[in-house]
Amino acid sequence: MPTTAILSAIVFAVFAAGMTLPAAAAVIEGNWRVFEAIVLVAALYAFVSSITIMALRSRARTLNRAGIFAAAVVVWLSLVAAATPVFVLLEGQGLVPALFEASSAAVTLGVALKPPQDISVAMGVYRATVAWLGGLLTLLLAVYVMGPYQVGGTPNAQLRLVQHARTETDPRIWRTFTAVLWPYAALTALCALILVILRVPPDIAVPLSLGLLSTSGFVPHESGASVLTNTGAELVMMVFMVIGATSIVWHRMIVARRWSMAREQTEGTLFLTSFAALLAIVLLVSLFIPHPTFEGWRKSFSFAFDTVSILTTTGITHDSRVGVVLPLEVILLIIFMGGCSYSTAGGIKFFRIATMLQHLANELNRLVYPSALLRDDVQYDERPREIAKAVWSTFFLAILTLTVSVLLFAAQGLELPQAAALASGSFAQVGNVVASALPAPGTAPVPDSMLLSISAVALVARIEILVVLAALTGNRR
Repeated sequence: MPTTAILSAIVFAVFAAGMTLPAAAAVIEGNWRVFEAIVLVAALYAFVSSITIMALRSRARTLNRAGIFAAAVVVWLSLVAAATPVFVLLEGQGLVPALFEASSAAVTLGVALKPPQDISVAMGVYRATVAWLGGLLTLLLAVYVMGPYQVGGTPNAQLRLVQHARTETDPRIWRTFTAVLWPYAALTALCALILVILRVPPDIAVPLSLGLLSTSGFVPHESGASVLTNTGAELVMMVFMVIGATSIVWHRMIVARRWSMAREQTEGTLFLTSFAALLAIVLLVSLFIPHPTFEGWRKSFSFAFDTVSILTTTGITHDSRVGVVLPLEVILLIIFMGGCSYSTAGGIKFFRIATMLQHLANELNRLVYPSALLRDDVQYDERPREIAKAVWSTFFLAILTLTVSVLLFAAQGLELPQAAALASGSFAQVGNVVASALPAPGTAPVPDSMLLSISAVALVARIEILVVLAALTGNRR
């Protein structure tokens, strides 16, 4: 318990440090009310967290597996709790809407209840900062929990590139934290710099870059026919969406020029290959499908942008006036692929899709060649068998969660297409899919029960279903 409380206090401390950016935005905007509230909240969090850490540091103990899973859940809930008060204080939202806004930002869903034009620059940066911190937390928990315990079959090859530990009881948390933080922050800064060079206003470029690397669907106020009315900047957005959906471990291999290790880490290569193939198919199909706004190459570009946005679970729509141009059936088909392991993307994750397809191919080959020794054969090798069991278990739990979610939303009066869109969008944290099934911001209030349902589904999926179940049951295995 003391160790979990210390981890929760660290989340509040990091959150307080992260408030520097929205506070600076409030100063530049001249919005002193937002500045005062953010600074006071950050100061309170810093004080309480420091007191908590100093009081409990001597009682900290190494957590067992059940304790680590429970701590992961508490840490996520701490981030949501830390983000909630600002929405109440500055936007006058009720408790449930504020919780929804906080969880939507933290899990990188990116859906806002207020119209974008009514959100101040400082609050836009605040939402983006919370999403960026949520992406950082996703990466850290992947490195500390998902990989070491191979939750849901998560691969842990070459994890040592970002996870530093002398022994099991000496995890060197700070060194691992910086190994994850610096490349994540550097890519975010690079994205913002490129967007500014391409003449995107800084008040849009900064929150947008924070969202792209965290695969969040929140976009500041749009003022044109497309998301930025700037083809070059939108192309940069697509590139950084893909970067955000690929593994940070793979990034470290490439930056360190460890080409042989990068080739052995086949997930990234397979993901980019599948991504390119799907994009080529969409571009071909776009030639025969009309677009309400664009013609020629701009029509194809709009289809490509929406495809990249959905596939990486970022959830930014190219043209907000017409919505996502892809048919709902196609969206539901590609939304579950998600990104790579050790990325900020949602979804089932690409490595699980690849593992299941490999397993299916082996079983089909076995029908033709019963005595053959196949690659990653679960019949003769214990390790592939355990990985396949974990992956298939996660897949069926995901299907069960989605089924329950669809029934939950349908029970609240939604038609089946809307319920399916809300369930799948919440599960994969794809903001524009969720927004398409909700009333337009500022037109009609969304029931509190629906807001809580969306938040619950998104949080469970972001934390990972197996982690939540293990935490609830106290599973020590």
